[in-house]
Amino acid sequence: MPYRYQIACLPWLLCLPAMADTVRFYLPPIPALYEDRAGQPAGVYVDLLQQMASHAGITLHLYLASRPRILQSLQRQDDACSAVTLAASAPPPASMQYVYAMGQTQAMLFTRPGDVLPLTELGRVSQQKRMVFGEGVASVLQQRGMAVPQRSESLQEAVAMLQAQRIRVLFATRAALSRLAPGTLQAGAELGPLVSWFACSTAMPAAMTARLASAWAKVPLPRF
Repeated sequence: MPYRYQIACLPWLLCLPAMADTVRFYLPPIPALYEDRAGQPAGVYVDLLQQMASHAGITLHLYLASRPRILQSLQRQDDACSAVTLAASAPPPASMQYVYAMGQTQAMLFTRPGDVLPLTELGRVSQQKRMVFGEGVASVLQQRGMAVPQRSESLQEAVAMLQAQRIRVLFATRAALSRLAPGTLQAGAELGPLVSWFACSTAMPAAMTARLASAWAKVPLPRF
């Protein structure tokens, strides 16, 4: 079946009726992994989604969306899916179905190139100079007894703030920043493992989630 790729930012699009054998996928922009290129989602994750959709025999609609929009879509649409990264040691929230574990990554500390910051010296950095991207990363910080700093909904903006020295520390996953150009950031301490999940609405029928899981099992996934 043909693929259809869309950038959707208008609220009325959330109310479109579901089509047979259709899955709507939502994710925030992530540099080189899932980003807007000439009005279309593109990147490594899009390539993987295309392969999955081909194996599943579904029509796939791709959307760039903020975290609040994603959560809203998962609540309102029975064909909505996303990708979430959760702490490996914590039980996943019951707000979605966890269809397929796509692999593990690490929560890490990042700084500007040349700014080596051992974890033992993190206490010298004020909370105002720290930022975290991703709820899974935030949960890892909590598990370690570390205060969770301001959250960013845009990884691209967080990286720009780090480069502009508006913050000194960015907590994010190794996977999310794996496709940045070498030398863009300084990778620091690993903080804890996370699992990347392909997750869908709790209202999605079991037959469809099984079909999607079976399709993902046939896709060669990269290691981050």
